[in-house]
Amino acid sequence: MGGTMYRRSLLNRTLLGAAAALVPTVGSKAAPPMFTKPIRAVAPFPAGGNVDAATRIIAEKLSPRLGQPIVVDNKTGAAGMIAAAFVAKSDPDGHTLLFTTSSVLLSIQLAKDPPLKVSDLLPVTQLFDVGIGFGVSKDLGAKDLAGFLQLAKERPGKLSYGSYGIGTGAHVIAEVLKKRSGANIVHVPYRGEAPAINDLVAGQISSAFASIGGLAQFPQKIQIVGVASARRMAQFPDVPTFDELGFSMGTLSTWGGVFAADKTPPAIVEKLATEIDQVMALPDVQQKMRELGYEPLTSGKVSFDAIVKEQATAWKAAVDEANVALE
Repeated sequence: MGGTMYRRSLLNRTLLGAAAALVPTVGSKAAPPMFTKPIRAVAPFPAGGNVDAATRIIAEKLSPRLGQPIVVDNKTGAAGMIAAAFVAKSDPDGHTLLFTTSSVLLSIQLAKDPPLKVSDLLPVTQLFDVGIGFGVSKDLGAKDLAGFLQLAKERPGKLSYGSYGIGTGAHVIAEVLKKRSGANIVHVPYRGEAPAINDLVAGQISSAFASIGGLAQFPQKIQIVGVASARRMAQFPDVPTFDELGFSMGTLSTWGGVFAADKTPPAIVEKLATEIDQVMALPDVQQKMRELGYEPLTSGKVSFDAIVKEQATAWKAAVDEANVALE
């Protein structure tokens, strides 16, 4: 009797196991993979700049998580709108992503006839806070912002500042500073911050507004005199904010984030956000972001979509004050 029961029990377990093994093929099919071809990470600034560097660091870690190679594609021009429009018009399947800073959205709002609307891009996740620093040539002998502005007033129209493009956050902040201080400083726009910083190091321009991490790469040539952020940055505790220097920028903030084409399925967006957030939480990635001058966001994150909308209002106020427009 015991042997018979044992054989029945064994037979039942065998039949149940066989039935369970048949379920995936008979009852339902395994979910197809979300990502089926190489993913394109589109950066609106040239190779060699900090946004490009950050994009490549993230792409390297993200690729195995998504099971596909990630190709970084630098599409410069039109204050970042060429890259943004390319992503907005791509298939909404999560295979083409925009890795950008908030300045590109500002450019879209400023342009008289932009190639896309901000709503054509779907926010995926915020990456980091960007501190826009103001660096001046050490050859000028100015030790701080007040010293530089004094030189500018003594030599109206003779000093210049570079930015990473007309209508970018750097341009707007610089023009607000000029208006409030009464200094006449000539704007020299570039296609990205890397060429602006290179020209500052070479002595072709007097100063530049760029990421504080980019400016900090040349301490022997560039004196960083201020940063546009709500508080001093952890990596650069000795650099005062513009608020501290008497030029309050209100709630303005600049950040890096990832966008996909509008109408990308929510499941794909959620998958991308989850995997990118996990990459950003890696200690070595956080360290590299801070070396670039970015403060990675890994906890207490709020809705990226809400941030995009909130900052649009703050930047509009600054744009109106600075009287900046895309040419």
